Amino acid sequence: MTENSREDRNKKITITEVAKRAGVSVGTVSHALNNVGYVNAATKEKVQKAAEELGYVPNRAGRTLKTRKTGLIMMAIPDTSNEIYFGMIQAMLTVTKQNGYSMLLYYTNGDMQEELKTLQLLKEHVVDGLFLVHFSYDHRILDEIRQSNRPVVLCGMCNHLWANSLEPFDTVSIDVYEGIYAAVRHLVQMGHQKIGYLAGKLGTEVYRQRYQAYRDALKEFKLEFREDYVLWNDYSEIGGYNSGRTLFQLSDRPTAICASNDQQAIGCWQAIRDLGGKVPADMALTGLDNLNISNILNITSLNMKETSVGEEAARLLFWRLAHEDGELEYQNIYLRPELVVRESTLGSL
Repeated sequence: MTENSREDRNKKITITEVAKRAGVSVGTVSHALNNVGYVNAATKEKVQKAAEELGYVPNRAGRTLKTRKTGLIMMAIPDTSNEIYFGMIQAMLTVTKQNGYSMLLYYTNGDMQEELKTLQLLKEHVVDGLFLVHFSYDHRILDEIRQSNRPVVLCGMCNHLWANSLEPFDTVSIDVYEGIYAAVRHLVQMGHQKIGYLAGKLGTEVYRQRYQAYRDALKEFKLEFREDYVLWNDYSEIGGYNSGRTLFQLSDRPTAICASNDQQAIGCWQAIRDLGGKVPADMALTGLDNLNISNILNITSLNMKETSVGEEAARLLFWRLAHEDGELEYQNIYLRPELVVRESTLGSL
């Protein structure tokens, strides 16, 4: 390879050269490639073709310094194993692409320090906006949001404690209280009076709200609350399996179990089967999340509208990005889970 050919290969193509190839101004190239302002479709296609032919790579760092925009948003979720987040991610990604942005995905594992890191990245202008699915309600999270001065949408996978708080962010709430209440009501309507509960992780707001709904539903329907019928665990399949074994082996066991998420319900379903029992003949079962595996196993569950969560969060983020200069009222979106009745609760006592 000659020295000249090596130099040609390493030469950085400039935006001016793209403009010359496309026969338009530098400003038009910038608008077309960055989806800023109006450029008609034919011109945009011509610019993109010229950029591809020349191998032009936009300088994101330079563009960020000039426009204060990165062209990136971030979605942060607590769990990599729970299928419920997949639909949320896909919906968020679809809307992000429609707005000419790219999306970063960040896993927090439900840890507050990791949640704070996402807000630090936002404050450092690594991304233009953040959708944070969080488990922590700590003043430090509020402090970071106040300092970021960039769009934030929060979802706690429950009725958000900070909704309508006049703080500088939008929220998406899922009425899990009503969801669990509906599940217990359904079990009562099916004739069950001894209903156990797989409670999830103790000390987490999302599971506190679900547990409170279980307690309130028992009281409403005048059913006895029993401590031995409630088991707290790590909200995983193995947690549900261990709790299911415990409940099934009680001498006076419940005739039905309401699980605070599908992963626990699936583990419980397996435990009942391993102990020689049948669902629902020996024990009825409900979950929450409406995962694909719950459909396969015929487990009654609650559709959490996760696709709508992703769509609404993305809509709020891009609406906020488009109106950053305006003093717009922050929004709080509420979604209600829908009970999907299947075979696991359709047996006679």
